[in-house]
Amino acid sequence: MKSLSKLYCISLLLIYCSLHGLAQQSYMLSGSIVDKQKKEGVSFAHVYLNGTSFGTQADDKGNFMLKNVPAGNYQFLISMVGYEPLAVSISIHQDDKKLHFEMLENITDLAEIKVQGQRDRVWERQIRQFENEYLGRDIDRDLVKILNREAIDFDYDPSTKTLKASAKEPLLIENKELGYLYHGFLVGFEKAPRQLNFKSSGYFEALNPSSNKEKSQWEKNRKYAFQGSIRHFLLALVNQSLTNEGFYVTYYKENRMSNPPPFKVEEVLFTTNKPGIYAIDLKGIINVEFDSPRQFSKLKPMAKTILLESNGTLVDPYSIEVFGKMSESRMGNELPLDYVYELKK
Repeated sequence: MKSLSKLYCISLLLIYCSLHGLAQQSYMLSGSIVDKQKKEGVSFAHVYLNGTSFGTQADDKGNFMLKNVPAGNYQFLISMVGYEPLAVSISIHQDDKKLHFEMLENITDLAEIKVQGQRDRVWERQIRQFENEYLGRDIDRDLVKILNREAIDFDYDPSTKTLKASAKEPLLIENKELGYLYHGFLVGFEKAPRQLNFKSSGYFEALNPSSNKEKSQWEKNRKYAFQGSIRHFLLALVNQSLTNEGFYVTYYKENRMSNPPPFKVEEVLFTTNKPGIYAIDLKGIINVEFDSPRQFSKLKPMAKTILLESNGTLVDPYSIEVFGKMSESRMGNELPLDYVYELKK
């Protein structure tokens, strides 16, 4: 096994959900959003199941509807400029047409909203650095772009060489490589020497292909983006098909583990008393090699017990630290959590 140089560890907060029963019946969610004090509808608030392709905007009276949602457990979010965001865990097993949410105004946000003037050269340099780290360095900028990049503000600390970014409105990321428009709320972004952390929540809107050829290309690109990813690995782990999927896993040899044990799925993967939830008990850092295309990564457990959904997503995204190729994933090659990948038999 080749030695690996340590790369940036990325903390990408797409609050994970459980998507059980994708082939089963789907349901509808509808309801209203009102200003808690004024008792008026909050017009055009963003309503979405975080990290999925299920999202919309409320109408001018604050009413909303989400259709064809598979049964499962989700993080239901509501965001609107000038209001405190709402996040609610929700379990969907039937139609729910009486959802009602009350939002509080965020006085600080309202005071800070301002019209941006012409951006200077410093901002242009900072936005390019932001796009490299947030979208990815290896993407085609003609195909993947932030449509409202002027909404992003930066704060740079020269003493620590740290760049922070913020946005008061959702970023619209048009991805013509994968066929999505991502509505993303930038929770946080911080880039320091040899360290990068960003947190984002949002939802994916499928673009309409201009032809069957473009549709086929999108499907091919989505499959390529998924293969070898952290979610692909975890999904193959749950299904105990690591070898068939092209993964080779060993424990990392270090001073504390000069003779690491062989990696055996049956010794690290366990069921729990919660349906669809698994537990992973890693004895240390693992090396993960993927064969097509060949790439190397390291996964470091950050919790004694790591909880995992049956669809290959972590209950706590911070319970594993990722290094190597898997850590290079950015929003430019991110897929909805309801993207379905057929594992090899």
